[in-house]
Amino acid sequence: MSSNNLEDFRLSPATTAVHGGEQTNEQAFGAVVSPVFHSATFAFENFEEMRRYARGELPDAYFYSRYANPTVGEAERKIAELEGAEACVVTSSGSAATFCTLATLCETGDEVIACDSVYGGTIKLLTGVLNRFGICSRFITLDEIPDLPKLSGERSRVFWFESPANPLNRIVDLRLAAEVSRKAGLFSVIDNTFASPVLQQPIAYGINAVMHSATKYLGGHSDLTAGAVTGSKEFIDRVRHTSVTVGTTLDPAAAYLLSRGMKTLDIRVRRSCDNALLLAQALRQHRKVAHVYYPGLKDDPGHTLAKQQMKAFGGVVAIDLAVTPGELPARGSRVVGETEVEKLFDSLRLVRTAPSLGGVETLASYPLYSSHAGFSDEQLRAAGVSASTVRFAVGIEAAEDIIADITQALDQI
Repeated sequence: MSSNNLEDFRLSPATTAVHGGEQTNEQAFGAVVSPVFHSATFAFENFEEMRRYARGELPDAYFYSRYANPTVGEAERKIAELEGAEACVVTSSGSAATFCTLATLCETGDEVIACDSVYGGTIKLLTGVLNRFGICSRFITLDEIPDLPKLSGERSRVFWFESPANPLNRIVDLRLAAEVSRKAGLFSVIDNTFASPVLQQPIAYGINAVMHSATKYLGGHSDLTAGAVTGSKEFIDRVRHTSVTVGTTLDPAAAYLLSRGMKTLDIRVRRSCDNALLLAQALRQHRKVAHVYYPGLKDDPGHTLAKQQMKAFGGVVAIDLAVTPGELPARGSRVVGETEVEKLFDSLRLVRTAPSLGGVETLASYPLYSSHAGFSDEQLRAAGVSASTVRFAVGIEAAEDIIADITQALDQI
Protein backbone atom coordinates (compact mmCIF):
# COMPACT_ATOMS: atom_id res chain seq x y z
CA MET A 1 0.00 0.00 0.00
CA SER A 2 1.52 3.28 -1.12
CA SER A 3 -0.50 5.69 1.00
CA ASN A 4 1.58 7.45 3.64
CA ASN A 5 -1.13 6.71 6.21
CA LEU A 6 -1.13 2.94 5.70
CA GLU A 7 2.32 1.97 4.49
CA ASP A 8 3.48 0.89 7.97
CA PHE A 9 0.44 -1.36 8.56
CA ARG A 10 0.31 -5.07 7.78
CA LEU A 11 -2.97 -5.33 5.91
CA SER A 12 -5.14 -8.41 5.49
CA PRO A 13 -5.93 -9.62 1.95
CA ALA A 14 -9.46 -8.20 2.19
CA THR A 15 -8.09 -4.72 2.94
CA THR A 16 -5.29 -5.03 0.42
CA ALA A 17 -7.84 -5.90 -2.26
CA VAL A 18 -9.56 -2.57 -1.59
CA HIS A 19 -6.56 -0.28 -1.06
CA GLY A 20 -3.51 -2.10 -2.41
CA GLY A 21 -1.44 -0.47 -5.10
CA GLU A 22 -3.04 2.94 -4.74
CA GLN A 23 -1.08 6.16 -4.38
CA THR A 24 -3.75 8.13 -2.56
CA ASN A 25 -1.43 10.95 -1.56
CA GLU A 26 -0.89 11.75 -5.24
CA GLN A 27 -4.51 11.81 -6.45
CA ALA A 28 -5.66 15.08 -7.95
CA PHE A 29 -8.45 16.86 -6.04
CA GLY A 30 -8.29 14.17 -3.34
CA ALA A 31 -10.08 11.68 -5.60
CA VAL A 32 -10.96 8.40 -3.91
CA VAL A 33 -10.91 6.50 -7.22
CA SER A 34 -7.79 6.58 -9.38
CA PRO A 35 -8.20 8.11 -12.84
CA VAL A 36 -7.72 6.15 -16.06
CA PHE A 37 -4.68 7.30 -18.03
CA HIS A 38 -5.64 6.57 -21.62
CA SER A 39 -2.61 8.41 -22.99
CA ALA A 40 -0.55 6.25 -25.34
CA THR A 41 2.52 8.44 -24.90
CA PHE A 42 3.95 10.77 -22.27
CA ALA A 43 5.82 14.03 -22.88
CA PHE A 44 9.16 15.02 -21.38
CA GLU A 45 9.67 18.40 -19.73
CA ASN A 46 12.84 18.98 -21.73
CA PHE A 47 15.56 17.27 -23.75
CA GLU A 48 17.65 16.53 -20.66
CA GLU A 49 14.79 14.59 -19.09
CA MET A 50 14.48 12.50 -22.27
CA ARG A 51 18.25 11.89 -22.21
CA ARG A 52 18.12 10.74 -18.57
CA TYR A 53 15.21 8.42 -19.27
CA ALA A 54 17.04 6.83 -22.21
CA ARG A 55 20.04 6.24 -19.92
CA GLY A 56 17.84 4.45 -17.38
CA GLU A 57 18.20 7.19 -14.78
CA LEU A 58 14.42 7.74 -14.41
CA PRO A 59 13.02 4.22 -13.83
CA ASP A 60 9.69 5.52 -12.53
CA ALA A 61 9.04 7.90 -15.42
CA TYR A 62 6.45 7.13 -18.09
CA PHE A 63 7.42 7.12 -21.74
CA TYR A 64 5.01 5.01 -23.83
CA SER A 65 2.08 2.89 -22.63
CA ARG A 66 3.41 -0.31 -24.13
CA TYR A 67 6.29 0.05 -21.66
CA ALA A 68 4.40 1.30 -18.61
CA ASN A 69 1.22 3.17 -17.74
CA PRO A 70 0.05 4.62 -14.38
CA THR A 71 -3.30 2.81 -14.47
CA VAL A 72 -1.67 -0.48 -15.37
CA GLY A 73 0.94 0.08 -12.66
CA GLU A 74 -1.73 0.35 -9.98
CA ALA A 75 -3.20 -3.01 -10.95
CA GLU A 76 0.27 -4.57 -10.88
CA ARG A 77 1.07 -3.23 -7.42
CA LYS A 78 -2.25 -4.44 -6.04
CA ILE A 79 -1.75 -7.99 -7.35
CA ALA A 80 1.84 -8.10 -6.08
CA GLU A 81 0.68 -7.05 -2.62
CA LEU A 82 -2.11 -9.63 -2.64
CA GLU A 83 0.30 -12.42 -3.55
CA GLY A 84 3.01 -11.26 -1.16
CA ALA A 85 5.39 -10.83 -4.10
CA GLU A 86 8.05 -8.23 -4.84
CA ALA A 87 6.60 -7.33 -8.21
CA CYS A 88 3.98 -8.11 -10.84
CA VAL A 89 3.48 -7.61 -14.55
CA VAL A 90 0.03 -7.74 -16.13
CA THR A 91 -0.62 -8.81 -19.70
CA SER A 92 -3.41 -8.87 -22.24
CA SER A 93 -4.57 -12.38 -21.24
CA GLY A 94 -3.69 -15.35 -19.06
CA SER A 95 -2.26 -17.14 -22.09
CA ALA A 96 -0.08 -14.10 -22.79
CA ALA A 97 1.17 -14.25 -19.20
CA THR A 98 1.96 -17.96 -19.62
CA PHE A 99 3.79 -17.38 -22.89
CA CYS A 100 5.85 -14.47 -21.56
CA THR A 101 6.80 -16.43 -18.45
CA LEU A 102 7.94 -19.52 -20.34
CA ALA A 103 9.62 -17.51 -23.10
CA THR A 104 11.58 -15.65 -20.43
CA LEU A 105 12.70 -18.81 -18.66
CA CYS A 106 13.47 -21.04 -21.65
CA GLU A 107 15.44 -21.03 -24.88
CA THR A 108 15.88 -23.51 -27.69
CA GLY A 109 16.76 -26.94 -26.33
CA ASP A 110 15.28 -26.36 -22.88
CA GLU A 111 12.49 -28.41 -21.35
CA VAL A 112 9.37 -27.55 -19.36
CA ILE A 113 8.03 -30.20 -17.00
CA ALA A 114 4.32 -29.74 -16.36
CA CYS A 115 1.58 -31.65 -14.61
CA ASP A 116 -0.75 -33.46 -17.00
CA SER A 117 -3.72 -31.85 -15.26
CA VAL A 118 -2.93 -28.24 -16.21
CA TYR A 119 -5.25 -25.99 -18.21
CA GLY A 120 -5.81 -27.21 -21.74
CA GLY A 121 -4.71 -23.89 -23.21
CA THR A 122 -1.35 -24.23 -21.47
CA ILE A 123 -0.85 -27.69 -22.93
CA LYS A 124 -1.68 -26.34 -26.39
CA LEU A 125 0.80 -23.49 -25.93
CA LEU A 126 3.53 -25.91 -24.90
CA THR A 127 2.90 -28.53 -27.58
CA GLY A 128 1.66 -26.34 -30.43
CA VAL A 129 3.68 -23.12 -30.16
CA LEU A 130 6.75 -23.30 -27.95
CA ASN A 131 7.74 -26.67 -29.37
CA ARG A 132 8.12 -24.96 -32.77
CA PHE A 133 10.94 -22.92 -31.23
CA GLY A 134 12.69 -25.97 -29.84
CA ILE A 135 11.33 -25.74 -26.29
CA CYS A 136 10.33 -29.24 -25.26
CA SER A 137 7.69 -30.26 -22.75
CA ARG A 138 7.10 -33.32 -20.64
CA PHE A 139 3.95 -34.07 -18.66
CA ILE A 140 3.89 -35.91 -15.36
CA THR A 141 1.17 -37.04 -12.97
CA LEU A 142 0.66 -35.53 -9.54
CA ASP A 143 2.04 -38.75 -8.04
CA GLU A 144 5.32 -38.16 -9.87
CA ILE A 145 5.96 -34.70 -8.39
CA PRO A 146 8.12 -36.09 -5.52
CA ASP A 147 10.35 -37.66 -8.21
CA LEU A 148 11.15 -34.36 -9.97
CA PRO A 149 14.85 -34.45 -8.99
CA LYS A 150 15.16 -37.83 -10.75
CA LEU A 151 12.91 -36.92 -13.68
CA SER A 152 14.55 -33.61 -14.58
CA GLY A 153 17.33 -33.54 -17.13
CA GLU A 154 20.26 -31.26 -17.89
CA ARG A 155 18.08 -28.92 -19.95
CA SER A 156 14.98 -29.00 -17.73
CA ARG A 157 14.24 -25.46 -16.63
CA VAL A 158 10.66 -25.08 -15.35
CA PHE A 159 8.10 -26.98 -13.33
CA TRP A 160 4.60 -25.71 -14.19
CA PHE A 161 1.48 -26.78 -12.31
CA GLU A 162 -1.94 -25.75 -11.05
CA SER A 163 -3.64 -26.18 -7.70
CA PRO A 164 -6.57 -26.58 -7.70
CA ALA A 165 -6.23 -27.89 -11.25
CA ASN A 166 -8.76 -27.39 -14.03
CA PRO A 167 -11.34 -28.91 -14.18
CA LEU A 168 -11.29 -31.62 -11.48
CA ASN A 169 -9.82 -29.60 -8.60
CA ARG A 170 -6.77 -31.81 -8.11
CA ILE A 171 -4.62 -30.44 -5.27
CA VAL A 172 -0.83 -30.14 -5.26
CA ASP A 173 1.23 -29.91 -2.06
CA LEU A 174 2.74 -26.42 -2.50
CA ARG A 175 5.53 -26.88 0.02
CA LEU A 176 6.55 -30.20 -1.53
CA ALA A 177 6.41 -28.77 -5.05
CA ALA A 178 8.68 -25.91 -4.05
CA GLU A 179 11.13 -28.22 -2.27
CA VAL A 180 11.52 -30.80 -5.03
CA SER A 181 11.72 -28.07 -7.68
CA ARG A 182 14.66 -26.51 -5.84
CA LYS A 183 16.37 -29.89 -5.54
CA ALA A 184 15.85 -30.48 -9.24
CA GLY A 185 17.15 -27.04 -10.17
CA LEU A 186 13.77 -26.09 -11.64
CA PHE A 187 12.02 -22.73 -11.53
CA SER A 188 8.57 -23.43 -10.08
CA VAL A 189 5.50 -21.65 -11.46
CA ILE A 190 1.92 -22.17 -10.32
CA ASP A 191 -1.23 -21.17 -12.13
CA ASN A 192 -3.15 -19.81 -9.14
CA THR A 193 -6.27 -18.83 -11.09
CA PHE A 194 -8.68 -21.27 -9.42
CA ALA A 195 -7.67 -20.28 -5.89
CA SER A 196 -6.84 -16.56 -6.21
CA PRO A 197 -4.58 -14.94 -3.59
CA VAL A 198 -7.55 -14.77 -1.24
CA LEU A 199 -7.38 -18.54 -0.73
CA GLN A 200 -3.66 -19.22 -1.04
CA GLN A 201 -0.38 -17.36 -1.53
CA PRO A 202 2.03 -19.89 -3.07
CA ILE A 203 5.12 -17.68 -2.79
CA ALA A 204 4.87 -18.04 0.99
CA TYR A 205 5.38 -21.80 0.46
CA GLY A 206 8.52 -21.27 -1.62
CA ILE A 207 7.05 -21.30 -5.13
CA ASN A 208 9.12 -19.02 -7.40
CA ALA A 209 6.35 -17.37 -9.41
CA VAL A 210 2.57 -17.19 -9.62
CA MET A 211 0.51 -16.80 -12.79
CA HIS A 212 -3.14 -15.76 -13.05
CA SER A 213 -5.71 -15.54 -15.74
CA ALA A 214 -6.85 -12.22 -14.30
CA THR A 215 -9.91 -12.52 -16.53
CA LYS A 216 -11.32 -14.79 -13.85
CA TYR A 217 -11.51 -14.06 -10.09
CA LEU A 218 -9.21 -11.03 -10.07
CA GLY A 219 -11.37 -9.15 -12.57
CA GLY A 220 -14.44 -10.92 -11.31
CA HIS A 221 -17.17 -9.53 -13.57
CA SER A 222 -16.63 -11.25 -16.94
CA ASP A 223 -15.93 -7.91 -18.61
CA LEU A 224 -12.19 -7.95 -19.26
CA THR A 225 -9.37 -10.16 -20.47
CA ALA A 226 -6.05 -10.00 -18.63
CA GLY A 227 -3.19 -12.03 -17.21
CA ALA A 228 -0.69 -11.53 -14.42
CA VAL A 229 2.64 -12.92 -13.25
CA THR A 230 4.14 -12.23 -9.82
CA GLY A 231 7.52 -13.06 -8.31
CA SER A 232 10.84 -11.49 -7.48
CA LYS A 233 11.62 -8.08 -8.95
CA GLU A 234 14.54 -9.49 -10.92
CA PHE A 235 12.35 -12.14 -12.53
CA ILE A 236 9.41 -9.82 -13.21
CA ASP A 237 11.73 -7.28 -14.83
CA ARG A 238 12.73 -10.00 -17.29
CA VAL A 239 9.13 -11.05 -17.95
CA ARG A 240 8.17 -7.41 -18.44
CA HIS A 241 10.91 -7.05 -21.04
CA THR A 242 9.48 -10.03 -22.92
CA SER A 243 5.93 -8.67 -22.65
CA VAL A 244 6.92 -5.19 -23.83
CA THR A 245 8.93 -6.61 -26.71
CA VAL A 246 6.19 -8.90 -28.05
CA GLY A 247 3.43 -6.38 -27.28
CA THR A 248 1.23 -8.21 -24.76
CA THR A 249 0.76 -5.06 -22.67
CA LEU A 250 -2.61 -4.62 -20.95
CA ASP A 251 -4.77 -1.71 -22.09
CA PRO A 252 -5.36 1.03 -19.44
CA ALA A 253 -9.15 0.66 -19.65
CA ALA A 254 -8.90 -3.05 -18.89
CA ALA A 255 -6.39 -2.32 -16.12
CA TYR A 256 -8.88 0.08 -14.54
CA LEU A 257 -11.62 -2.58 -14.62
CA LEU A 258 -9.16 -5.07 -13.14
CA SER A 259 -8.26 -2.79 -10.21
CA ARG A 260 -11.92 -2.01 -9.61
CA GLY A 261 -12.85 -5.69 -9.75
CA MET A 262 -10.21 -6.60 -7.19
CA LYS A 263 -11.73 -4.28 -4.61
CA THR A 264 -14.45 -6.89 -4.04
CA LEU A 265 -12.19 -9.91 -4.56
CA ASP A 266 -12.27 -11.17 -1.00
CA ILE A 267 -16.01 -10.99 -0.52
CA ARG A 268 -16.75 -12.43 -3.98
CA VAL A 269 -14.40 -15.38 -3.61
CA ARG A 270 -15.66 -16.26 -0.16
CA ARG A 271 -19.32 -16.15 -1.27
CA SER A 272 -18.47 -18.27 -4.29
CA CYS A 273 -16.72 -20.81 -2.05
CA ASP A 274 -19.69 -20.98 0.31
CA ASN A 275 -22.06 -21.55 -2.61
CA ALA A 276 -19.78 -24.14 -4.21
CA LEU A 277 -19.63 -26.22 -1.05
CA LEU A 278 -23.42 -26.22 -0.73
CA LEU A 279 -23.77 -27.15 -4.40
CA ALA A 280 -21.23 -29.98 -4.11
CA GLN A 281 -23.02 -31.38 -1.07
CA ALA A 282 -26.34 -31.27 -2.90
CA LEU A 283 -25.04 -32.80 -6.14
CA ARG A 284 -23.47 -35.79 -4.47
CA GLN A 285 -26.96 -36.82 -3.37
CA HIS A 286 -28.45 -36.63 -6.87
CA ARG A 287 -29.21 -39.93 -8.60
CA LYS A 288 -27.89 -38.67 -11.95
CA VAL A 289 -24.46 -37.72 -10.58
CA ALA A 290 -21.79 -40.42 -10.51
CA HIS A 291 -19.10 -38.34 -8.84
CA VAL A 292 -18.51 -34.83 -7.51
CA TYR A 293 -15.02 -33.34 -7.71
CA TYR A 294 -14.68 -30.73 -4.98
CA PRO A 295 -11.95 -30.57 -2.32
CA GLY A 296 -14.40 -29.20 0.24
CA LEU A 297 -16.00 -32.65 0.51
CA LYS A 298 -14.37 -34.61 3.32
CA ASP A 299 -13.92 -37.75 1.24
CA ASP A 300 -12.28 -35.92 -1.65
CA PRO A 301 -8.64 -37.10 -1.99
CA GLY A 302 -7.42 -33.49 -1.88
CA HIS A 303 -9.50 -32.41 1.12
CA THR A 304 -6.89 -32.70 3.88
CA LEU A 305 -4.17 -30.97 1.88
CA ALA A 306 -6.51 -28.24 0.64
CA LYS A 307 -7.63 -27.59 4.20
CA GLN A 308 -3.99 -27.12 5.24
CA GLN A 309 -2.92 -24.69 2.51
CA MET A 310 -6.14 -22.96 1.43
CA LYS A 311 -8.48 -20.69 3.38
CA ALA A 312 -11.50 -22.22 1.61
CA PHE A 313 -12.01 -24.76 -1.16
CA GLY A 314 -12.68 -22.70 -4.27
CA GLY A 315 -15.67 -21.85 -6.40
CA VAL A 316 -15.51 -24.59 -9.05
CA VAL A 317 -17.43 -27.86 -8.85
CA ALA A 318 -17.04 -30.62 -11.45
CA ILE A 319 -19.16 -33.74 -11.83
CA ASP A 320 -19.35 -36.96 -13.80
CA LEU A 321 -22.90 -37.79 -14.81
CA ALA A 322 -24.45 -41.23 -14.33
CA VAL A 323 -26.53 -42.72 -17.14
CA THR A 324 -28.70 -44.99 -15.01
CA PRO A 325 -30.74 -43.50 -12.14
CA GLY A 326 -29.27 -44.56 -8.83
CA GLU A 327 -26.07 -45.86 -10.43
CA LEU A 328 -22.95 -44.64 -8.62
CA PRO A 329 -19.88 -45.90 -10.52
CA ALA A 330 -16.33 -45.58 -9.30
CA ARG A 331 -14.54 -42.25 -9.37
CA GLY A 332 -13.76 -41.12 -12.91
CA SER A 333 -16.07 -43.65 -14.64
CA ARG A 334 -17.14 -42.72 -18.17
CA VAL A 335 -20.85 -43.40 -17.86
CA VAL A 336 -22.74 -41.04 -20.17
CA GLY A 337 -22.42 -39.58 -23.61
CA GLU A 338 -23.03 -36.28 -25.29
CA THR A 339 -26.79 -36.77 -25.63
CA GLU A 340 -27.38 -36.71 -21.89
CA VAL A 341 -24.98 -33.81 -21.41
CA GLU A 342 -26.73 -31.79 -24.11
CA LYS A 343 -30.08 -32.31 -22.40
CA LEU A 344 -28.61 -31.11 -19.10
CA PHE A 345 -27.18 -27.93 -20.61
CA ASP A 346 -30.32 -27.12 -22.58
CA SER A 347 -32.47 -27.53 -19.45
CA LEU A 348 -30.58 -24.93 -17.41
CA ARG A 349 -32.52 -21.70 -16.85
CA LEU A 350 -30.46 -19.52 -14.49
CA VAL A 351 -27.01 -20.98 -15.10
CA ARG A 352 -25.47 -19.87 -18.40
CA THR A 353 -23.37 -22.01 -20.74
CA ALA A 354 -20.00 -20.30 -21.07
CA PRO A 355 -16.31 -21.33 -20.93
CA SER A 356 -15.01 -19.25 -18.06
CA LEU A 357 -15.08 -18.87 -14.29
CA GLY A 358 -14.55 -16.37 -11.50
CA GLY A 359 -17.37 -13.99 -12.39
CA VAL A 360 -20.36 -13.09 -10.26
CA GLU A 361 -22.61 -15.36 -12.32
CA THR A 362 -22.73 -19.17 -12.28
CA LEU A 363 -21.57 -20.78 -15.52
CA ALA A 364 -21.63 -24.32 -16.84
CA SER A 365 -19.00 -25.57 -19.26
CA TYR A 366 -18.22 -28.82 -21.05
CA PRO A 367 -14.46 -29.46 -20.98
CA LEU A 368 -14.56 -31.58 -24.14
CA TYR A 369 -15.75 -28.53 -26.06
CA SER A 370 -13.83 -25.86 -24.16
CA SER A 371 -10.60 -26.22 -22.19
CA HIS A 372 -9.85 -29.72 -23.50
CA ALA A 373 -11.24 -29.47 -27.03
CA GLY A 374 -9.14 -31.37 -29.55
CA PHE A 375 -7.33 -33.48 -26.96
CA SER A 376 -6.42 -37.08 -27.70
CA ASP A 377 -8.01 -39.91 -25.74
CA GLU A 378 -4.71 -40.37 -23.91
CA GLN A 379 -4.56 -36.69 -22.94
CA LEU A 380 -8.17 -36.76 -21.76
CA ARG A 381 -7.51 -39.83 -19.62
CA ALA A 382 -4.52 -38.11 -18.04
CA ALA A 383 -6.64 -35.06 -17.23
CA GLY A 384 -9.50 -37.21 -15.94
CA VAL A 385 -11.90 -35.64 -18.42
CA SER A 386 -14.54 -37.62 -20.29
CA ALA A 387 -17.83 -37.20 -22.15
CA SER A 388 -19.57 -37.36 -18.77
CA THR A 389 -17.64 -34.45 -17.22
CA VAL A 390 -19.38 -31.13 -16.58
CA ARG A 391 -17.89 -28.14 -14.77
CA PHE A 392 -19.79 -25.51 -12.81
CA ALA A 393 -18.09 -22.19 -12.03
CA VAL A 394 -20.18 -21.05 -9.10
CA GLY A 395 -21.11 -17.40 -8.78
CA ILE A 396 -22.45 -15.26 -5.97
CA GLU A 397 -26.19 -15.68 -6.55
CA ALA A 398 -28.34 -17.17 -3.80
CA ALA A 399 -27.13 -20.73 -3.27
CA GLU A 400 -30.67 -22.11 -3.22
CA ASP A 401 -31.35 -20.69 -6.68
CA ILE A 402 -28.18 -22.18 -8.13
CA ILE A 403 -28.89 -25.58 -6.61
CA ALA A 404 -32.54 -25.55 -7.68
CA ASP A 405 -31.68 -24.77 -11.31
CA ILE A 406 -28.94 -27.40 -11.64
CA THR A 407 -31.07 -29.98 -9.84
CA GLN A 408 -34.08 -29.46 -12.10
CA ALA A 409 -31.81 -29.70 -15.16
CA LEU A 410 -30.37 -32.98 -13.90
CA ASP A 411 -33.90 -34.27 -13.42
CA GLN A 412 -34.53 -33.78 -17.16
CA ILE A 413 -31.87 -36.31 -18.18
